Amino acid sequence: MLEVWENKLKDNFGTAVVDKKAALENEVKDLPRYVSEYLLGYFCDDGVTEENLKQMHSYIRDCRIDGRAKEKARHMLQTSFRMKVIDKFRVKINLTNKNKPENSLQIPSMGIDDAQVFDSILKDNERLLIDGLWGLGEVKYDPELKSIELIKFKPFQLANINVDDFIEVRSQFSREGWINALVSTIGLNHKAYSTREKFILISRLLPMVENNLFMMEFGPPGTGKTYAFENLSSYSRVISGSKVTAPQLFYNLNNNQAGLLLQYDVILFDEIDKVKSTGIDEEVVNKLYQYLASGKFDRGGVEKNSNCGIVMVGNLPKGKLSKREMLDQLLHERLKHAAFLDRLAGVIPGWDLEGIKDSSVSLTKHYGFTADYFSEILNRLRRENYDYVLNRIDLKNAGIRDESNIKRMVSAFIKLIYPDGKINKEELKEITEYAVEYRQFVIDQNYYINGKEDYNKRIEFEIK
Repeated sequence: MLEVWENKLKDNFGTAVVDKKAALENEVKDLPRYVSEYLLGYFCDDGVTEENLKQMHSYIRDCRIDGRAKEKARHMLQTSFRMKVIDKFRVKINLTNKNKPENSLQIPSMGIDDAQVFDSILKDNERLLIDGLWGLGEVKYDPELKSIELIKFKPFQLANINVDDFIEVRSQFSREGWINALVSTIGLNHKAYSTREKFILISRLLPMVENNLFMMEFGPPGTGKTYAFENLSSYSRVISGSKVTAPQLFYNLNNNQAGLLLQYDVILFDEIDKVKSTGIDEEVVNKLYQYLASGKFDRGGVEKNSNCGIVMVGNLPKGKLSKREMLDQLLHERLKHAAFLDRLAGVIPGWDLEGIKDSSVSLTKHYGFTADYFSEILNRLRRENYDYVLNRIDLKNAGIRDESNIKRMVSAFIKLIYPDGKINKEELKEITEYAVEYRQFVIDQNYYINGKEDYNKRIEFEIK
């Protein structure tokens, strides 16, 4: 029997809602979860039946190219002249070389980076020009011109997503029901977590809805620190903290390729704890200092702005580690300078979560938003403004950067939990307490590591 909030989800959001248990059980392993859920919703609109699942897997098998079968697929196109391909397509525009076409399409699974694409397809699918787009493409081969062209494209995302509908419907849910829906959307069972644990889980989404938010999280292995970033949003990217380079992250001067900060809403540095022993590129750190302070960076005379947030996550070592010494013990020396830590909005207390040991208990058995729909909603919520709510918060003993970071975290909580802006005094107090806690941890760590009296303080607040 469905819970009240599940029925409300289904009644109000229709195909933007999916049975998360069925989605997890039938996840297509070599596709991102938001793509897998889109396909499940498309083929199983009238129910997850054996016949519908067979059709879905047949469709994927016929159109998805295995990495080892690249040459076989190219030969098939060469001999049949047309074929359908499931892939993440991306287009680059040529403005400087008259000997090359105006645009070039990348089809990664076929090892092709010089195909052509109809202008009408680009006009309807602008994300092909940004970070690429998953979809079903029909490509045509011309043996005389030795050229490949994308002639049809069906993106794997819902059309006509309206964030105003998402905001308006919130009033039909209780606070608890809405929070449960968010936790289930992430893929976890709300019944397995306390209220505080649910807030910690939702905190992982804060940088997805708020521009330029810089956060960290440390906790035991297996708590899902990277899962949402890898599977829930097409606007986030997970990278290795120790292997990232300045051209990859910021801007590649050799080919004028925009870095990851210019392509995504959030970049997650995974296993940042391992950077302590492996090291981190000095130019990356220096450019991060600049970027985290202003949202701008320059490289080789090229200056760029970005709204991309940054999250750094790491696993706690086995055994006891004092919270007081945490960042000092886990971070590389280059990441422990007072100015760098001060740019950190807050640290999510992932140590208060236990690793997922029994999937039958921890993973959701309920409905939730489809990942492709929720991904678009998270992206569009970044444009919403809740200053009229934030003005009700009166912070004490907070510097300018403290106030900015706390209020931006509160803003992100509002976007996720109270997107209609209807929030009473106790509810605003609750989410502000989390934001202050996350920021206070940074202040305390900065004082312990660097010993500056400026950080020997305790932030308090009142709600007007």
